Amino acid sequence: MEYLKQFRKQKKLTQDEMARILGFTKSHYVKIEMGLRNPGYKFLESLKKEFNEVDVNEFFK
Repeated sequence: MEYLKQFRKQKKLTQDEMARILGFTKSHYVKIEMGLRNPGYKFLESLKKEFNEVDVNEFFK
C-alpha cells in the first residue's frame, strides 16, 4: 500500500514505530504496507484514531 508507506515516511516514522503506535506487530504492519495482507477493521480504526488526518478511503481504491 503505497499510500500507507508514503504517509509513514511523511511522519518520519519507521515501520517498527508505526506498528507500535497502532498496537500491531511489526510483521503484521509490514505485510499490510507491502500489500501482502489487507488491513482489517481494527487496523483502520487504530490508524484513524492515532492519525485523524488519514484518508481511509485510500485503502478501498
